[in-house]
Amino acid sequence: MIKWMPCALLVLAVAGCTTPRPTAPNRAPSAGSVEELAAAIAADAKRSDLESDARIRGDLAADAGRNADACLAREPRAAACLYGRAIALGLEARAHPTRAGELLKSMLGSLGESEAADPLYDEAGSARVRALVLIRSPGWPLGPGDAEAGLVAARRAAALRPKWPPNLLALAEALAKNGDPSGARENYQHARDAAVALPSGADRDRWLQEAEEALRRPAGH
Repeated sequence: MIKWMPCALLVLAVAGCTTPRPTAPNRAPSAGSVEELAAAIAADAKRSDLESDARIRGDLAADAGRNADACLAREPRAAACLYGRAIALGLEARAHPTRAGELLKSMLGSLGESEAADPLYDEAGSARVRALVLIRSPGWPLGPGDAEAGLVAARRAAALRPKWPPNLLALAEALAKNGDPSGARENYQHARDAAVALPSGADRDRWLQEAEEALRRPAGH
């Protein structure tokens, strides 16, 4: 199973992880297997998240879209392809903010389909990403934001995979957004503990840093 980069999935962040080093789109797979195409979309998302050049982000979004279309042509109901399409739509929304509202609504639709196909795919990724889209997007009429629905989705992800740090981080963020700072703090602590229990690595270290930074913030911030 492809391990999608959590930061890359959160393409709605106003300021993502950036670096000035340019990258080029990953154009190789469009004729590969479902697994290869899903990996290519994940790679495009990760690279977009590390990219500061808007033109290159646009190229990466287009490349992810092509790979998602190719994946769906092979397996129209595969969770990996539906999830990949959702990620590609998120990348497109980031690259084309004037169309973000409609693209994010389509992204949520694809996430719903991927969750129906396999709710455990990417460690309950469909519910986790849905939660983050809903709590980070502006509300109607500008976007699909809905903090309460986001909390429902975050609880679902955490219930499905309760030891996966990104799910606990998403739940903590959703609780904070819904005015429950104590619940948020508790889940940031759970996320920290879950991350500490994992082998060292870039993802684990980032999750740990996010949890620890949240725990250092004054209550209510």
